[in-house]
Amino acid sequence: MNLSIRHWLAEHNIAINGISGFSAGQLAGMAYRIVRDMEVKSLIPFDICTLVEILELPLTVVYQEISVISELTASLLRSLSQKKPLKRNEGTWLAFQIAYLQALQTILKQESSLQRPWLNRAKILSQANLLEDPQLQGLLKTLTPGKLTDTQAEQALFLLADSLLVQQINNAAIAWFMVNGAEEAEAKLITQRLLNSFPGHLLVVVTENAAALAQLQKFVRLGISSVNSTASDKIDWQRETYRASLIKNLSTPLLAECFTLKDIYVAQKGLIIEESIAEQDKKTLTPVDLKTWIQQQLTDLETIAVIESEPGYGKTSFCQLWAAEVAEKLYPDWMPIVIRLRDITYGKTLIETLNSAFIVNLSTWLEQENPRCLLLLDGLDELPPSVGFIKSKANFIQQLLNFQAQHRHKVVLTTQSNALQEIEPEVLFLLKRIHIQPFDVEELKQWFQQWTKLQSLPIAQNLFTFLKQAGLFGKSKFLELSVFVRQPLMLHLLAILHREGLLDDELLQLTSKATLLLEIHHRLSCWLLGYPLSGGIKTMLLRWGFAHIHRTPEAIANLLGDVHAEDLLQQMQAVSLKILHSQRYQINQECHNLAGFYFKISDLESSRIRLWRSRRVGAKAQSNLVEFSHVKLGEYLCAKAVADELKLLTQYRNEDYGALSFVLDSPDSVAQHIYNLLGYGILSQEIEELTIEGLRKEQKNRFSFEVLFQRLLSFWRGYCEGRWLDEGIAHKALINFHALQNPVNVEQVNAAVGLNVFLLLCACYRETKITFWPCGNPVNFTEFNPEALSMLIARTTVLHKTAFITRIKSLAGINLSGASLLQVTLTQINLEQTNLSNAQLMGANLTNANLQQANLTGAHLQQANLIGANLQQANLTGANLQQANLTGVNLNFANLTNACLFEAILSESNKKIAADNGALFAKEAFQKLKNLRWQQPSLNPKKITSNTDSHWHHPATIGLIESCEGTILPVDLYENEAVDETVFGNNSIGE
Repeated sequence: MNLSIRHWLAEHNIAINGISGFSAGQLAGMAYRIVRDMEVKSLIPFDICTLVEILELPLTVVYQEISVISELTASLLRSLSQKKPLKRNEGTWLAFQIAYLQALQTILKQESSLQRPWLNRAKILSQANLLEDPQLQGLLKTLTPGKLTDTQAEQALFLLADSLLVQQINNAAIAWFMVNGAEEAEAKLITQRLLNSFPGHLLVVVTENAAALAQLQKFVRLGISSVNSTASDKIDWQRETYRASLIKNLSTPLLAECFTLKDIYVAQKGLIIEESIAEQDKKTLTPVDLKTWIQQQLTDLETIAVIESEPGYGKTSFCQLWAAEVAEKLYPDWMPIVIRLRDITYGKTLIETLNSAFIVNLSTWLEQENPRCLLLLDGLDELPPSVGFIKSKANFIQQLLNFQAQHRHKVVLTTQSNALQEIEPEVLFLLKRIHIQPFDVEELKQWFQQWTKLQSLPIAQNLFTFLKQAGLFGKSKFLELSVFVRQPLMLHLLAILHREGLLDDELLQLTSKATLLLEIHHRLSCWLLGYPLSGGIKTMLLRWGFAHIHRTPEAIANLLGDVHAEDLLQQMQAVSLKILHSQRYQINQECHNLAGFYFKISDLESSRIRLWRSRRVGAKAQSNLVEFSHVKLGEYLCAKAVADELKLLTQYRNEDYGALSFVLDSPDSVAQHIYNLLGYGILSQEIEELTIEGLRKEQKNRFSFEVLFQRLLSFWRGYCEGRWLDEGIAHKALINFHALQNPVNVEQVNAAVGLNVFLLLCACYRETKITFWPCGNPVNFTEFNPEALSMLIARTTVLHKTAFITRIKSLAGINLSGASLLQVTLTQINLEQTNLSNAQLMGANLTNANLQQANLTGAHLQQANLIGANLQQANLTGANLQQANLTGVNLNFANLTNACLFEAILSESNKKIAADNGALFAKEAFQKLKNLRWQQPSLNPKKITSNTDSHWHHPATIGLIESCEGTILPVDLYENEAVDETVFGNNSIGE
């Protein structure tokens, strides 16, 4: 005879819906009554099978009752233990049911938020009748009444998911999902997600019922003192709950799939970075296992361990998985604490800063008597902008080093490699660094094995065959795509495209990284939204049992609801632009129906840490915290949004009598639009490249780079004169950024706009080849502003000391004739074919700059640093290089006619080349020649004529035909025959 909680409630006329508002005391009173009735009927704890009661019900009823039943079961556990201490097998039986119910409730919330199609089928069974499926009922009978010996209980506690008890429950859960409309493979993946988080839920149950479940504590590492700890066995509820949350997070679906990160993750390798190792020796270094290396660092309490890689290589993924493992297996020797640095708010001390992104008072956990803490600080490159923007990363690293010097806790930091550029070399020596490497052959094999388990053998085989036939596992002619295949994130995205029939030979032919990335993301967007449909509809027969793997019309309809796909895309782009403008990777906003593939939305009302932070920074508490599911996916949406805003600058409207005018016609409206769009901070290279590539595609839709160039150029002239700052336009934009908690000031907004517009003008020049004079044409005195570029470089130092040179990698081909660039730093920059004739470059730092074929006629390069510069085929006729440092320069085929090399530093071989090419080594000879040139006008350089003046005064006519009609684009079709290969066949990846 079993105890039916639902039957007992019905007998006592208690509605389950009414219990949901009961206090803990009321539930305890109800549990007491139930236990008394159990005594009368001689029932024991094994007769309580609330999990079975839930799995007998349809989903619609479970939604309403699972929380109440779970809480009531916990109250019964406590009430029973007060009557008589529970045996270990009795406590295990009840604790496992409560933990499984809580894990199931979490899974159902996840599935509901992702609007899974199987839920549509489940909602048909809306009556509170018991499910009569024979298979399900047969599996549930194996759990009623409960039978669990002490030996079986010990096995369950040791093995958890692999134990006989949990396997029996899993089989019943899979059958329940299937009865409610899920496919078998889908039900197994959902159940696996539940199992990933089950240890975390069990830890919470034991923590909340520590006295009643005393015999279970050691199995979840509760109440155990570490070797180095002086702490008592007192249980810290907050610490144990946080530790459990790290494990429970393992159930989170990966990019809206049915599986999790843990299910697909492959252990990675990294290359140890040591500054003292010579470049030659670095080439012979062997990658080491990342997890093994980082665990070895736990014995080193003097240095900070740094995990580096580019986005999409798995830094955050490793942190999440390793933190859960440490929480489950290494506690209490180490207490893992994961802090996303994007979440912090700067405080007076390091602990105060870190505490702003944490749920409790971190300083308490760092005290001597508590377990040692493993601080996993994720995303140095994502540190929010500080007031002033200056050296925030360097200052933060120094604070961490001071903290690590206490030799008690361990700091592990993740970052993109470029974020360490502002760190002083002597500080870098104090860091132990490892750089995550791309997948090697063995890791790719493991990934395909995982993909086979999660999808199907045919899907994995077909993907393997396609990639191998394209040569992407070896030295491939498709260089960019072969690089993507070895990156965890991009491999996953390519696998999605292939699964949906969207990875084809046409994609293989794209050689440009930006073009390839944009097309990959465009196809993913079309797959997700079913819009826009281009090239016809691809037909694919979706067989029952595998429909959940693919993006079905039903899934698209669930996402869209009553919103058109284009409107949802516009909404996603608007949210993305706000996230970009916030510079915090996240915003507080009411959002509905945002695609889970692109966005991660947290419920602020149920997240105490978010509410605490929003109160702290004085923000208005919203119901949702919105951020990108991955920064690389967000870059695409941001680029699309920026491209649309730039396109608006080129759009025309019809006026009376057939005249055309711009939609944004007045200079002030254009300036305000640009400040609102680009004043947030520095436009990243990735977003810039995707934006320009997106605009290239828009040329067939009445977009013209020529028109955009002229509109931006007109704005640029006013910007260099300080017009927009004087008119208060920057101040108006500042209000918008502050509303998004971006702490920029007016000077930073103005500097960011200048740098970003300059970037876009350079990009437009590369597209149009219209001469770009950043400082204006020297012949046009009203236009010419020789200090324009040097002033921009100086202005951007309010963003970062080296903001300009760090972001601007190329000035190739632009016209800087006569520009004043005194003592500027342009190290390693590409100045190929740049016109620097008569430019003032005295004292400039041009170390390792590429000046190949540059026009340096008459340039003033006195005391310039040109160490390692490439001057091959450069025209240095009449250039003044007095006291310039030319160590290691390439002077092959350079024209040095009448160039002055008086006291210049250069090798003997280069000195001979210079002499053979007409260089002058005597100061007097150069001065004499210079005087002669001034006396003879015929020797003066030719006047430079402007080819922008006509465009300048008539911007509306530039590219009008192209913008209206577009350009004719060639279409190439590529078809390759398939070769049958299997993932596990004799053909290895490395062949």
